Amino acid sequence: MNRKREKLSGKLQFKLVYLIFNILLITLFLTTVVFFLLARFRIVIVPIPRNGFGYILALFITCLIVGTSIGYFVTYKFFVPLRELTAATKKIANGDFSVTISETDYSENDSELDTLIKNFNIMAEQLSKIETLRSDFIANVSHEFKTPLSTIQGYVTLLEDDKLTAEERKHYIKIIFDATTKLTNLTSNILKISKLENQEIEFVKKEYNLSEQIRETIILLQASWEKKQIEFDIDLPDCMIISDEELLQQVWMNIISNSIKFSNDLGKIKIKLEATNDLIKVSIQDFGCGMDEETVKYIFDKFYQGDKSHSREGNGLGLALAKKIINIAHGQIKVKSALGAGTTMIVELPVHFN
Repeated sequence: MNRKREKLSGKLQFKLVYLIFNILLITLFLTTVVFFLLARFRIVIVPIPRNGFGYILALFITCLIVGTSIGYFVTYKFFVPLRELTAATKKIANGDFSVTISETDYSENDSELDTLIKNFNIMAEQLSKIETLRSDFIANVSHEFKTPLSTIQGYVTLLEDDKLTAEERKHYIKIIFDATTKLTNLTSNILKISKLENQEIEFVKKEYNLSEQIRETIILLQASWEKKQIEFDIDLPDCMIISDEELLQQVWMNIISNSIKFSNDLGKIKIKLEATNDLIKVSIQDFGCGMDEETVKYIFDKFYQGDKSHSREGNGLGLALAKKIINIAHGQIKVKSALGAGTTMIVELPVHFN
């Protein structure tokens, strides 16, 4: 990348030198022609002293006028995109990220200015996406907090009714408890992601059995998959790994609970582990509703939910948190999915975290 930048900088410098050289040559040529014609036809525009200094002064003034005029017209086209860039930069500084510059070629071949304009447009587009994500993040956080808080407020008000039966009171209290649990999980996930992004969580390395950890995760989620009568097909040979046990536990919890959530009743989830000397590959496959390409594209974004109605449990932070942990563990996560055919999450981790 640095070599490419140096190459572009060198080409631009060469073109500027070449441009100045041509302006000087054209100026010298035109000035010579002007003096020749004036002398040939004995035309006197301004009286010139008949000595060497006078001619040199006249020649200097003529070169200055001719060179400035030529330089202005020659460089005008060169500085047009720079003026556009300056104006667009001011708009971005004022928070307008929708600005773009027309990528019209300013020369016969791709020039450095064309490259600069293209890169500027890419930058503006990325800033616009970041601003959109920021706005969406605020809107999503507000929504995720507002819903359970409204639920709590509403049912607390209902509990004030003395005519409620014991069964109704118990039902309302359970709803309030579920809402507070959702708020607790939401706050916890936000704090975890924030700490991971700011590197405030120390990655504690230890050797442990990864296969056993995944089995334990399945058992912890037993209430969820038993409710939907989901069958598990697991292929988990014993596999030792050196990594952060607590953080990776969060990864399996989030991914497997997602598979359960989007599986159909009486469905199946397949979990397979493959290991080499250096790499561990874990695939978690469900046969539920699946996702379209647009959902797959944004599935790891914070607060993104393919279910726009928010009718399913969750707040769109689970996979974002899982991906962040996997990245810190020097691994990667991949997604394969199709509508109606289910989803496969593939996690690849190094055997030894360095």
